Amino acid sequence: MDEAKLYWTIIVAVVSAGWVVTAFVRDRISQSVERTSVIVNRLLDGDKLLIDNPDIQKYLSQNAARKEDYFRRHEALEDELFYKAKAYVYRQLNMFDEILSISARTGRGWSLLKPPALTELSDWETYIKVKLGHPLCRSILNNEQHIFGVSLRGFWDANRDKIQSTPVDPFIW
Repeated sequence: MDEAKLYWTIIVAVVSAGWVVTAFVRDRISQSVERTSVIVNRLLDGDKLLIDNPDIQKYLSQNAARKEDYFRRHEALEDELFYKAKAYVYRQLNMFDEILSISARTGRGWSLLKPPALTELSDWETYIKVKLGHPLCRSILNNEQHIFGVSLRGFWDANRDKIQSTPVDPFIW
């Protein structure tokens, strides 16, 4: 009889341990999806800003083929639309810095010690590289990168050559 109790105790312990591991994995996945959802909502808020202010998108698209120094001209300081576009780009760069900062603090693979990673991180990195290709973004990052976090600065430094050598699509804005 004692032997049967021992076996049942072992079976219950194994099933309980399996349940705990399953719940832990489910919670980690849920945290990752939730963290990604917050970022997606911020992205959608930026899209709403462009929908409400199509002049910003038009400005960015029309000036996508310009050189970086176009956005450093003294005459740009007289253009109200330049300020709206620059504020929008600052907002995007701050969001990119947040994405990269979160991804630096999280585990890309399985890790018990780090929070779960953002979902589809490589897609986020590709998206960021495309957006950073705009000459206004490049102008800001090449002249004002000290105002951003180490994650965005490091990402820019690691990918600058590839980003700057890729032609900008004026329709991505």
